[in-house]
Amino acid sequence: MNFYKFCSLFIFSTLIFSCKNTEYTIKGFQLIKIKNAQKNKPYLFHNIITVIDTNSQLNKAQKQAVENRLKVQLDDSSKVNKVDNLFFLGTIKNPVAYDTGYTRLSANTMRTSMYHLGYYNATDSFAQDTVKRRVTAKYFININKPTLIDTVTYNLKIEELNKISLSSQKNSFLQKNIAVTKVAIQSEVSRLVDSFNNNGYYKFTAAELRVLGDSTIAALTTISNDPFEQLQLLEEAQKKRDSPTVKLAIVLNKTDDSTKLIKYYINKIYVLSDYRPNDLLSDTITTATYITPNFIERYHYPKYKTHLFNKSITLKTGDVYKQQNYLSTLNNLTKLGVWQSINIKLVENLDKTDNVDIIIELVPAKKNIFSSSLDASYAAVSNAPNALGGSLFGFSFNLGYTNKNFIKRAIKMAHNVRFGIELNNSKRNAVTNPILTNDISYTNNTTIPDRFLANAFDKINLKYGESFVNTGLSYNNRINLFTLQSINLGFGVNANNAKGTNLIVKPLNVEFSLLNKTPAFEAIITANPFLKYSYNTTFILGPALSFIKTKPLIIHPKSIKNVRATRINFEESGFIPSLFGLLKKEAVNYIKVDAEIKKTITYTNKKELALRMFAGVGVPLRGDSSLPFFKQFFGGGSNSMRGWPVRGIGRGGQRLVPRLSNVFNDRTGDIQFESNLEFRHSIATFIPDLLKLKGAIILDIGNVWNIKAPANGSSVDLTKFQFKNAYKELGVSTGYGLRLDFSNLIIRGDFSFRIKRPETSNVNNGWNVPSLKFKDVLPKIFTKSGRDWRYENFNFTLGINYPF
Repeated sequence: MNFYKFCSLFIFSTLIFSCKNTEYTIKGFQLIKIKNAQKNKPYLFHNIITVIDTNSQLNKAQKQAVENRLKVQLDDSSKVNKVDNLFFLGTIKNPVAYDTGYTRLSANTMRTSMYHLGYYNATDSFAQDTVKRRVTAKYFININKPTLIDTVTYNLKIEELNKISLSSQKNSFLQKNIAVTKVAIQSEVSRLVDSFNNNGYYKFTAAELRVLGDSTIAALTTISNDPFEQLQLLEEAQKKRDSPTVKLAIVLNKTDDSTKLIKYYINKIYVLSDYRPNDLLSDTITTATYITPNFIERYHYPKYKTHLFNKSITLKTGDVYKQQNYLSTLNNLTKLGVWQSINIKLVENLDKTDNVDIIIELVPAKKNIFSSSLDASYAAVSNAPNALGGSLFGFSFNLGYTNKNFIKRAIKMAHNVRFGIELNNSKRNAVTNPILTNDISYTNNTTIPDRFLANAFDKINLKYGESFVNTGLSYNNRINLFTLQSINLGFGVNANNAKGTNLIVKPLNVEFSLLNKTPAFEAIITANPFLKYSYNTTFILGPALSFIKTKPLIIHPKSIKNVRATRINFEESGFIPSLFGLLKKEAVNYIKVDAEIKKTITYTNKKELALRMFAGVGVPLRGDSSLPFFKQFFGGGSNSMRGWPVRGIGRGGQRLVPRLSNVFNDRTGDIQFESNLEFRHSIATFIPDLLKLKGAIILDIGNVWNIKAPANGSSVDLTKFQFKNAYKELGVSTGYGLRLDFSNLIIRGDFSFRIKRPETSNVNNGWNVPSLKFKDVLPKIFTKSGRDWRYENFNFTLGINYPF
């Protein structure tokens, strides 16, 4: 059955079994179902909004933005409540009866809304087309020319306010020959208020300012007996109509509160470092006092070192009050993370009318935090059916303790202990161990709110946030193969800015890993010589750098949010050890770079599109060596290529080993490319705000490769990355996922089929859709007889929370 026959059968069967009072029509490539339309009355089916721009003032994107703005202006009785079920299916439920009055009202509102964009001469009109009671309303908005600013003057009566306004006029939102808009006027008023607040006028608000406009045309108000002068005035009037302009004046409003126009200075600063409700400055019994040149600290117990306040409080005694210092003080204290709430009050001094006292009320946060978590994952099949293989179930238990105010300096010290185990349920032979891997690790992450690099980062428009020291110990036991004992130490700095940029710099990262191999694993390495360069005792010493960029929330006409995050990591090892001759045998020399982009678009109908793209390359720099295995890339599992188990895809076009063979088959490499997509949607709500069932259509594309040809003979051309083979060796899997959403926890299971297999790249470029008929779906996926088929075509994974 071809696609067209399927569509015809689908439409026919839908019409036959549809309920009464339901109509169908085709619009473009979409089948539209109209439910519960009023009988014998025309109803609103579609709206078309056209922006007429005869002067070509708007580019395509700007014109689209204006049209989207006008859609919002439709009256509720002029809106079409259409829901897109799929890209070729749509539903209009309870369409409104068409009323010309509401169309006229909507057109008028659209024209009025153009005033906010500076188009004060816009005109509107509308029409309608009716086909079998279905009405398409057409709106035409002719924007004409915008009203431009001719001049801007400041008449604020107080000389200093005028000077402040003029000194920053180049930053004004109101400039000559730009359109005068509501947004520009509001922005300019806000800018002026901020400027005044930052120059001592802390009580000044937007209510004290008013913007006046004068667009008078002289010909309309001037009477002249001279015909030549009259003609000149009429010519001027026509020019004004063709190119309307306005003169703006910013003036002071009358105010009954004269203190709003007073310039204030800071008298005294009080810091109540462990503030309790109802504490007063006059309390002398339960509090102690500590006096510094800039502030006076009051406390019940000395919980914080004084230097925290010296570095965080940018307000200074005797200075002119500045709002920007108020906000930076609030921000600095908040970043320390040791107070539950922070309140900064300004109290006018009764003795000095132009002075204010600053009172900083700090309510301590909980100092000690304990946490625990359980992570789990499951893969239905593995490409390594020996001691490493079978169906894999892994889980880890984490215990954490954090001290948020270590040694009273707002130093945050976090301890975490992890216990992990990976189980193998394979029962194919007597030597298979039920436990594949177990590990235990301890990490300590200490963050220090110092500002000794603040000036350096300010030069690159980043604010220095904190320095950190990370340490870790771990023990990993791959049963019957090897044990790995590791220790690492790193320190660095973290800087960020308000635009979502985060830079993490590690000048030095140290890792030492001691590998103890079993005789069985030594035999595996002998059989696979290329492994000996990855599985060794290693010493890593070098810098590392991470760049993270988070794009803020963006509002789109057809979606409610569009969020993007980018991460780039770089690390190097070997230069310092080779320079100073440190641990020459164990030191590894490489450069590793990887980048990841994530994007999520959430639509208004509770649907979400999530995308992820990852690429990484590690270049070994010492002879025929490769990256240490714990630094190599791998794909597969619940958060990666879900059609394959963990470490199950690649390398390149490397062939699958026979299902019942006993060989080492961890597939890791020096290069990885991966792209993932999920289209998420809601299925059912069992308990509102607590338990929902959601689904997702999933698609994964990617693979891993070696950067150098391994020394194992026949597989040289299969595992090494080559541009000419890259497309053929990409793996592709697709399927469907079910998710139980417990509000703050998501349990998901993903069923994924391999539709392009790298190991078959020599046939049809690897495209190989699994043979699957309706009658054998369940046997192949769930029964023992389908093991061989699942081994080559299918994987099921269980995971916690979203994969990306």
